[in-house]
Amino acid sequence: MPSPKHMPHGPLCFAVVPPGFEAVLAAELKACGFGHIQREVGGVSFRGDPIIANRMLSCATRILIRVGRFSAPSFPAFEKGFRALDLSAYGGVTAQASSRKSKLYHTGALEERVSTWCDAGPTTLLVRLNKDKCTVSVDASGERLHRRGWRLENGPAPMRETLAACLLRTAHWTPGEALYDPMCGSGTFLIEAAVRASGLLPGRLRTFACERWLTSKTEIVCPSGTETLIAGSDRSAASVAASQANATRAGIELTVKVSEASEAEAPADTGLVIVNPPYGKRARDIGAYEALGHMLSSQFKHWRSAIVISSPHAMKALGGTPENVVDFNNGGIKLKFGLFGPRGGR
Repeated sequence: MPSPKHMPHGPLCFAVVPPGFEAVLAAELKACGFGHIQREVGGVSFRGDPIIANRMLSCATRILIRVGRFSAPSFPAFEKGFRALDLSAYGGVTAQASSRKSKLYHTGALEERVSTWCDAGPTTLLVRLNKDKCTVSVDASGERLHRRGWRLENGPAPMRETLAACLLRTAHWTPGEALYDPMCGSGTFLIEAAVRASGLLPGRLRTFACERWLTSKTEIVCPSGTETLIAGSDRSAASVAASQANATRAGIELTVKVSEASEAEAPADTGLVIVNPPYGKRARDIGAYEALGHMLSSQFKHWRSAIVISSPHAMKALGGTPENVVDFNNGGIKLKFGLFGPRGGR
């Protein structure tokens, strides 16, 4: 994994992550060398260089810089606390307010007041009230971090890159272990894994909001990478072409071919099969899970697997008993992520 050299303490930041993956993100932050890591609901607070965090972290959806926190049970208290903040470093701002279980519940009024106290500009200022406590943060990312810059071609209902990174880590995959996706779609799992195995930075192809008012003084030392067999297939020729084009933009080589999952051949003796099968409107039946179950009991019987599961019927069709199941949401759909051991033993 790339590592920062001489990481400064930096400002207090908050990395946003899909609910349920806070521990995964905390582990990534620690591995990347950030300090003062503290898990919270919906993300992880830490200290470090915001530009480096945006470039290095694969699981975070957004990086915020904490500006201040104060009690705000009334508008006078809100004004007093807000005016005490120093926002001069960020240029003009645009406020986005939210309120939960607080006396100040009219978010439009909060945003209007902030606009009279600050110069207008492109930097997003997040004003969050929860139980009469106000937290003010600056958005250091701009566009959400799943927009890596390489995925310009999509298959049906693609998974966000940040979620794919979270699931790869949840499956305990690390570079060096063979990886195969028999329903690869636009290649999200495969490309995220290949970028990590190559020692490349997830955010290296794009810019971030904080670069308008910050200059990083941190050097990132990137390793040469770990040789890793990463391959996949899909029944759709269009999806295979999209995954190959996306991989080229990501700067990595990818081995993918047109094939039914039931006909996929294991490229190594052992490894991890990771799959996001069709579900919801993309599938009218559970045939994809039946095909996967057959594949995992035959060609890939010595591989462990990590499968996105859409329903109890899908779980039954897949067969086998998961060693662990993680609940998560994707596009508002409640799903499970099942982790299975090899079906044929080792």
